[in-house]
Amino acid sequence: MNYKTIEFLLLQLEESFSKSRSNIYSEVKKEQHFRELYQLFKSIRDSEYRRLRGNELYVHFNILTYIFKGLEYLDNSTLNVIPYEIVSCLEKALSDWIRREDFIVVTSLSNRNLDFYFESGYSEEYFQGLNKYVSKFYGTTITHRLIRIGLPKVLARDYLSCVALYHELGHFVDNELNISKKLLLETYKTDNPRKSPSTFMYYSHRTEYFADLFAAQYINDASDSFLNYIAYDEPDSQTHPATAKRTKVVQEFLSNQYCMEKNDFNKVLKASGSPQLSLRHNSIDVSNSDFIDLVPQNLENDGQLHYIFKLGWDIWKESDDNFLKDFKSRQKHQIINNLIEKSISNYTISAQWKKLNDGTIQ
Repeated sequence: MNYKTIEFLLLQLEESFSKSRSNIYSEVKKEQHFRELYQLFKSIRDSEYRRLRGNELYVHFNILTYIFKGLEYLDNSTLNVIPYEIVSCLEKALSDWIRREDFIVVTSLSNRNLDFYFESGYSEEYFQGLNKYVSKFYGTTITHRLIRIGLPKVLARDYLSCVALYHELGHFVDNELNISKKLLLETYKTDNPRKSPSTFMYYSHRTEYFADLFAAQYINDASDSFLNYIAYDEPDSQTHPATAKRTKVVQEFLSNQYCMEKNDFNKVLKASGSPQLSLRHNSIDVSNSDFIDLVPQNLENDGQLHYIFKLGWDIWKESDDNFLKDFKSRQKHQIINNLIEKSISNYTISAQWKKLNDGTIQ
């Protein structure tokens, strides 16, 4: 590697930034992040990078890669690509666990069907080290960390499928708080999941159970319903527990039965002073739902906001026999998704309006 590598990346980034200048974001934090990434890029571009040698070349290669990755997610998190409704729900869930103002939930769109994932990396330690370095050499810093979640492009506005994003947010919280790693350390006396096949499988399964339970707190068994559509009767693998096992754990949690996995996680969470896994939704009676009249649901609180996904799934599963029975399958799917979107939108706008009137937002 030599300065030409850095120069090549800078030229690629310049082209990327020129295409992204017209992006319109749903929140100020994303606009700020874009400006800060551009300022860092500009500082490196205008520096004497041709004099870089040795380890400094690798450091700058990683910094430019970090900028590239941030720009990729920002490009897929604009107002006209990702509906703010689903992101606002995720941000509310996030605020129960971690200071939301420190993070930005961003998404990347995949062309592969059912490709939902949380992209780890760039830990707090990395982020602090990055800021320390660029502050010293370029006089600039990055304010927010990105929570990077991927989803299929074709399902970006499919709210019945987007319940999987609660599961992916659970992976972030687990990764950020080191919950599954602490269990691994307690059980196997190592925090390295790849020490052996057994440690890898144990750790991987814990992360899936935690993400399942994290989602169930907010959306009941909606994520489980989606899981049974895409991974019905799947057996154990190195990375995932059998679908039947995952369903059993979620049902134990929701019915307040003894759930070993929940107890193990809560023991770790309590010891670290973190919130514990508990039900964080308020149910809506299907038989009295506003959806029956084909109008958005009037939501009274955040608990009902999260439950709207469960309501949608319950109506979808019974759509051959309920008020949607006379519609075609595609129409049923569209109606439910539209009702979920409008319900979230109405609740979010009303909450923002109330804050404005109360003087909470200046």
